[in-house]
Amino acid sequence: MLASRSELGEGRRTHPSASPAERILSALPGLTLRLDATGRVLDVWGQGCEGAPGLKPGDQLTHVFCFAPALTLLQALSRARCAGAAQVRIPLDASGAAQLGLDLVRGEGDDLIARLTGMEVPLVREVTAEAARCASEVRSAGESRFLANLTHEMRTPLNVIMGFADTMREETHGPLPPRYRGYVDLIHESGELLIELIGDVLDRSRIEADRLELHPEFFDARETAAAVIRLMRGQIDRAGLTLDIPEMRERIEVRADRRALKQIALNLLSNAIKATPSGGRIQLSCYAMGGDLVLCVSDTGRGIPAEDLCRLGHPFEQAGSPEQRAAGTGLGLSLVKALAGLHGGSLSLQSRPWEGTTATVRLPIAAADPAQQELDCLG
Repeated sequence: MLASRSELGEGRRTHPSASPAERILSALPGLTLRLDATGRVLDVWGQGCEGAPGLKPGDQLTHVFCFAPALTLLQALSRARCAGAAQVRIPLDASGAAQLGLDLVRGEGDDLIARLTGMEVPLVREVTAEAARCASEVRSAGESRFLANLTHEMRTPLNVIMGFADTMREETHGPLPPRYRGYVDLIHESGELLIELIGDVLDRSRIEADRLELHPEFFDARETAAAVIRLMRGQIDRAGLTLDIPEMRERIEVRADRRALKQIALNLLSNAIKATPSGGRIQLSCYAMGGDLVLCVSDTGRGIPAEDLCRLGHPFEQAGSPEQRAAGTGLGLSLVKALAGLHGGSLSLQSRPWEGTTATVRLPIAAADPAQQELDCLG
């Protein structure tokens, strides 16, 4: 049993008859305490802690450390008695910037031995920042899961709406008056835009929640480019734009997620259409260079100011006039950047106001391995 405070004189000075263990404890920085089951101080040894109040036998920890929640201290004492050890951090002021570390171990009977040490302020800030980061990640993951579930549920009624709109457009049950035909066309066009938005939100939330899985396969990238052009041709014509497509003669063999590559091209073309006034030109090119697949979409639109370029590519960030911002959500480029990143690629933007914008995506190309292609086909 360690000597009591009365046997140690002033407590932190070593008594001539003190044991070697007591002499060591008295010389150590910080404080070593013997506590009863309620947290009342029985004995004190050590050189003290900077910023800590003076402790003496009879003091109650929950009263001395007024900035530490009493329940937190009592729970730590209970854990130490039951599990044999516990740790807790004790704030010394309301801000929590200065703290002490309290390590508890079970002693003889109901007693506890406690070690009270100071913590460097930078360490406290680092611990606080790490805790805030972890909490933010948990919230973000929860929000992403919520968005993924919500957008998934929205697709079911929207598909029903689109199905009936298609039925009316095809006049399956008889002709429609001209005025109502215009209404149906508007319903169908609005539904397509909403489906596109839901898809972007769903994919973005899956990426943030690490739930989006790529399904790589070997294919000719020219086929994907041609499919995207067919899908977007109507929008391009209605916007009064000209689409330039450099000739792609040689096969461009890639191993990537076909759907993701298609989505990248669709988003880039959609942005170019929104940014280019009637009479302008858009160019889509797809080629292999330096071991990469390069997908490039250029337009002669309004361009992007230099101060806005650095923001684009982050979720919900937009540039341009209020009318342009109202036409989108700011998810398109962030989705392109994320999908490219999942392939080990990148997105770059070059633009000048009123001269147009060029968006370039570079993706690594896997060497065409016949055995792997055969496995992909069988899978």
